Amino acid sequence: MRYLNNIMPKTDFTTLIIGLVFCLSLSSQAYGAISIDGVLDEPEWEQAQLYSDFVTVEPLTGEPAKYSTQVRLLTNAEGIFIGFTNYQPATTRSVNRQFPRDAEIQADRNVVSIDFDGTAQAGYDFTVGSANSQQDGIVTPGDYSADWDGIWYSQTSVEGDYWYSEIHIPWTVAPMTNSADGRKNIGLWFSRVVFDESLRFAFPNAYYSRTTFMEDWQPLEVDQVTSSTMDWFPYISYASDLYDGAAANSNNDFNGGLDFVWRPNSNTQLTGAINPDFGQLESDDLVVNFSAVETFVTEKRPFFTENQSLFSANIPNGDQALYTRRIGAGPSGYGTSIVDIDLATKLTYFGKSTDLGLFVVSEDSANGGLGGDFLSSRVQHKTSDLTLGHRLTYVERSALDREATVQVADMIWRKSENMEMRGQILHSDISQLANPMNAQTRVDSQDFASWVNWSYAPNDSWYHILYLSHYGDDFDMNDMGYMQRNDFREFFGSTSYDRTDFPDSSSFLSSSTVLEYGSTETTDGDRLSLWAELDHSWTFRSTRQLALEAGGAAASWDDQITRGNGMLANSSRYWLETRYSSPRGDDFTYSVRVNLEYSQTEKLALNINFRPQLYLSETVTLGGRFSYKKLQEWLIWDFATGQLAAYDADHFNLDMRFDWYPSAKQEVRLKFQWVGIDATQINSYQLSNTGRLLPSYNQASDFSLSDTALQLRYRYQLAPLSDIFLVYSRGAYFDTEEADQGPRDLLQMGWDGLQVESVIAKIRYRF
Repeated sequence: MRYLNNIMPKTDFTTLIIGLVFCLSLSSQAYGAISIDGVLDEPEWEQAQLYSDFVTVEPLTGEPAKYSTQVRLLTNAEGIFIGFTNYQPATTRSVNRQFPRDAEIQADRNVVSIDFDGTAQAGYDFTVGSANSQQDGIVTPGDYSADWDGIWYSQTSVEGDYWYSEIHIPWTVAPMTNSADGRKNIGLWFSRVVFDESLRFAFPNAYYSRTTFMEDWQPLEVDQVTSSTMDWFPYISYASDLYDGAAANSNNDFNGGLDFVWRPNSNTQLTGAINPDFGQLESDDLVVNFSAVETFVTEKRPFFTENQSLFSANIPNGDQALYTRRIGAGPSGYGTSIVDIDLATKLTYFGKSTDLGLFVVSEDSANGGLGGDFLSSRVQHKTSDLTLGHRLTYVERSALDREATVQVADMIWRKSENMEMRGQILHSDISQLANPMNAQTRVDSQDFASWVNWSYAPNDSWYHILYLSHYGDDFDMNDMGYMQRNDFREFFGSTSYDRTDFPDSSSFLSSSTVLEYGSTETTDGDRLSLWAELDHSWTFRSTRQLALEAGGAAASWDDQITRGNGMLANSSRYWLETRYSSPRGDDFTYSVRVNLEYSQTEKLALNINFRPQLYLSETVTLGGRFSYKKLQEWLIWDFATGQLAAYDADHFNLDMRFDWYPSAKQEVRLKFQWVGIDATQINSYQLSNTGRLLPSYNQASDFSLSDTALQLRYRYQLAPLSDIFLVYSRGAYFDTEEADQGPRDLLQMGWDGLQVESVIAKIRYRF
């Protein structure tokens, strides 16, 4: 294939592997008379269904597309074949940057969205950049998840004033219901992004912000294809711990396992893993968290992202009833050691009106380990305007004598084409017997939580949201879910207005005004927050973006900062923010965010965030993020003295990334992150009976810390979802009870304090 002209640099290890699989990755994907090579020259394309009436949806004007876009579609026993013909005149700059699989494609691109059942319940996104970068995800009403990887094929080409994309989506890429008569209806949505002009064209006229987005997709009747597939994903990995004091004592480890995906028919799928490899091939972002709220970490492990849409359990406030990062991480409060996973399996069935799912994982609990057993079930019944469902999560940790059950009843009601209501009722039941492993702590609690979300879009300009929630004092879903806190009631509202009717002579392309407001209180009625903010943003025809935001919050209580040692009376606070993004098609792009916040309690806080991106070529990118925060009186809980302490603090955060794509199948990524804090103690405080700060004679100490992480990763794609990885990782940490270290010394000491260094080689291949 043309995109294999550059073969990866050869080492002894990779030369052997490439020699074994070279024949599998050397030729184009061909299906009958159609070859996926980015050139629509087969005669079959002349007989394909043609879609060409594209309209502008970014900005959301509905006017005919500025540049011609044609989509041809045909189906056969192998799947759906789609060909885009994109007119790109020489006067318009083409942005043909290459990105890794599933990264956000900041370039010209084509998008195919398919609802395989035509029910407007779930759609699958397939995005192809003009340099053949791929991204996929799952669209559900009001939500989008990028944590899904499908097996599909694409290629692109350029000729004169046109660029082309050719896509093959097998029928086996996603589960779908069976039809009784051999014919079924699917829904289609095509879109095209002209990146340099911030334009998106679509067919049909549908868009994400509309409550009827998925209902507006183009219907198409196709022959039902019944297929059965069995995919095996064996892997072998080698890990070498380079940080062990002496090379002779270093810890080297070979590992192997198997993932499999069985589709006995089009609507049923069984996914399983034996001795799964859940080691990190992509490092998590560094976070230093001094708050009482747990850090949320996104999922990257293949088993937990494949075929996961039915189990998606997002709550509008950021909580999740099913948070798969709990699995393999050990029980909360018992350290951060990784727990091995023996077996994992997942079964889904998609019926015409009812969907079923079962999810089971067993951790290693041998030799007194803290491993547990996890189960989640899902039932979802769909009608034309109402979806009802039930979810159950269950965790048992025998070493802790602990069982945790959460049941969830949920509802989605589309009252009209402009209005939608969503809601859930949740119940938790926690039982734990006292034993030495859990510090003789007995737990027997049951409680409820609930929420409802109303959204209304009378037209394309206005959009309204109202959200109400209640979490009981003893409600707890953190054994298998993610919950920021319990014991509260919350109200949130949002109204947005988008303007797109600027005249052609105007420098503005569109603008958006958003008013948001909310209130939170404990179940006893103590106010935790009462706030409002107004945000106005402009998008210029040059693709520059500018935004201004102002907001304020009334005096309130903070019942978490003291970790259960009283409630702090916070003063009112106010904030101003401005954001700017440079023209996005330039070789050097950047965005800047400046936030200024003031309160009587913590005085002035300044936060500056700078995100540069330099495209050295279409295959080489250097970018990242630098942020600096100055806190005049940062108030945190000091565990050493058991009281609150205020600091004059500087926060530094650096994220640098280098991406290079020697060929379409190769990826080299260098990622470096640094978090540094330099904090000078100002005062220490006790709380009065009224929650006011009283100076304390028991002073806390100054402190500084520095945390660094570096990862160098090489990836070679043997075939879709089949890869070779070579990964070098390094982590270091430093802290001291001294301040005024300065950013240069902090960075140096954070680099020198080596704690983790390893090399991992892994091969995963799909059969």
